[in-house]
Amino acid sequence: VERAEQLVFLGPFEEFIENKKQSAINVDEETAVLVRNRRTGQQHLVTEKKLFFPASDEEILEVRKLTKLADYEACIVRDKTGKDVFYFGSSDEHRSFFLPPHSSIVTLLWSRGRRRELRDLKIKILDLRPMYMSFEFNCRTNDNVELVLEGSFFWEITDLKAMIKFTNDTTGDICNHARSRFIELVSKVTLQEFMTKFNVIAEQVHKNDVTSFYSQRGVKIHSLEVTAYHCAEASTALILEEIIQETTNRMNRLQQQESENEVQLKQIRGDIEEEKARGELIKIQTENSNAESKMEGLAEAERVRSFLSGLGENLPEMDTNKAISLWRTLRKEDALRAVAKGNTKLYFTPRDANLSIESHEHIREAGWVAGGDST
Repeated sequence: VERAEQLVFLGPFEEFIENKKQSAINVDEETAVLVRNRRTGQQHLVTEKKLFFPASDEEILEVRKLTKLADYEACIVRDKTGKDVFYFGSSDEHRSFFLPPHSSIVTLLWSRGRRRELRDLKIKILDLRPMYMSFEFNCRTNDNVELVLEGSFFWEITDLKAMIKFTNDTTGDICNHARSRFIELVSKVTLQEFMTKFNVIAEQVHKNDVTSFYSQRGVKIHSLEVTAYHCAEASTALILEEIIQETTNRMNRLQQQESENEVQLKQIRGDIEEEKARGELIKIQTENSNAESKMEGLAEAERVRSFLSGLGENLPEMDTNKAISLWRTLRKEDALRAVAKGNTKLYFTPRDANLSIESHEHIREAGWVAGGDST
């Protein structure tokens, strides 16, 4: 092996093993070289940081890059004995590594597509975060209506070792098991019942599953929901569309009626509150008026008592009835004085004014007779 820059001439018994010159490999933190010894056939990985030149009996099989895993990623490495070694990004020891000699990263072959009809999804680095997965499959109701269901899973891998042990197609197994559960539950209800509680049925598919199917395969289903459904046959789909339209119209009418009822209820409650407030106002006004009248009556009674007491002391011989009559006369004088201050007209009845009306016709006739005699 001739290295570095120089002028080389072949000897009489020499020849090129390789057809062209090769460049040395720069081994650093992210690059390693897989080398095989031609004499022993053994392989070893060169990770020492240097400019690597193979020896005369060495052959470079592969230049390997550093494999890096995020905290939520994992991969499976199968060694020369066939044993699977699990590397997790959450582990500082396995976060980054060079693939050892005679080892390979296991490639998982999963099903893809909404119906999982194609099994050609190759995965080497697994994402352990929860993720969504869509599905679509057919099922038939109790009244023999074939439906096409569309929906999604929200799931995650919880035990990678159990998953590798029990399945080689995780997504296909999940969808096939869910399809069996849907077929079982939907076959027990009619189309009308399915339309009203399809989300309840979707929840029962995984929450009421008493089997250990998912846990045995190291996966967990957080939620399963049906996002859409339609009839497989066109004629049935037309009838279903009419049913859905009528249901929508009925819901709109009910919503409109509920809105009108709510407005009327608000008005009635407002009227009730207004009447309650008005009743409280009348009650307060009545209480105030009664209190005011009571105070005025007490004041008037006090004035009457003081007047009668004064008369009794100054004029002890005066009769009580005359004293009361005198008090009434004074009260009338007070009333006349109050009326005189304004433009009010006061009308008295003969009884109030103590007036009398008399007729003098007999006097006038007597005068006429006397005059006639004199003439």
